[in-house]
Amino acid sequence: MSHNTEARPVNHSRAKERSILLGLILGIFGLVTGVIAAVIANSLTLESEILKNIGLVTAVFLSYLSIRKINRGKTEGYNYGYGKLESVSGLIVAAVLVISLIIIIGHAVERFQHPVELHKGGLDLAIVFSAVALLTSVWLWWHDYHLTKEEYSPVLESLWRMYRFKTIASVLVIISLSLSALFNDQPWASYIDPVGSVIIGLFIVQSIYNISTMSVYDLLDRALEESLQIVILRELAQYFDDYEAIHGIRSRRSGANVYVEIFLEFDGDKKMADVQKVIEAIKSGLESKITGSEIVVSPATAAVA
Repeated sequence: MSHNTEARPVNHSRAKERSILLGLILGIFGLVTGVIAAVIANSLTLESEILKNIGLVTAVFLSYLSIRKINRGKTEGYNYGYGKLESVSGLIVAAVLVISLIIIIGHAVERFQHPVELHKGGLDLAIVFSAVALLTSVWLWWHDYHLTKEEYSPVLESLWRMYRFKTIASVLVIISLSLSALFNDQPWASYIDPVGSVIIGLFIVQSIYNISTMSVYDLLDRALEESLQIVILRELAQYFDDYEAIHGIRSRRSGANVYVEIFLEFDGDKKMADVQKVIEAIKSGLESKITGSEIVVSPATAAVA
């Protein structure tokens, strides 16, 4: 029985690594086909999609490096593991998306001022490639979502959300290209493409905000969200009569890990064995309720700054 429980986390880590690697391979393939389609169709919407996908592939690549390092690397020099590597990766992705957004806005303004007719022959091929990209995104979204539900991972959590976003963007691309092909002979049809690129740009703005804020919170060691703070206080309330006072609670995230330090004052006449028994009860109770947590309960006689 013990062998199975130890093997499960390892197997899940390997499954995460394989899933991210598959997403990376499919992402690179999608970039190549997207570039071909954009050049043939002369579509700004596809160009915007490519720039967005560069950010996505960068995110997947950095996530793969993080997971691979965690699975194969030694953490003796980093006692809290490599969790913050994910946050740094997130900021790099946000920077890539900012550059992409600037390029998209610049090209969209130019297309509005000087409309360009799309190549009808290339539009058909672009729609086919976009449909393939849509199916790929839906599958990766579904796969990573279910893998995350089996065992929480901030990397996979962010990736399945990004694939969901990519699915929506792919639908917008197909609609934009289809409308451009359908009304290709109309003079106003040349504005459909830049409008589609602007809509994708709005999605990129949302992605930049979500990725950067979460990464900065992690790097600045922001305390855990209120829902988890309540879990900690409820657990401490169960042992209210076993300690004298609470002198501080510190908490932070580092990747998939949650670290909590609790400083409690105990009756000076209590035996250390009794104190340790309470500490172990609080520790095991919280670690069972907060996934991926490491709880440290330390005796203290004064408030901890």
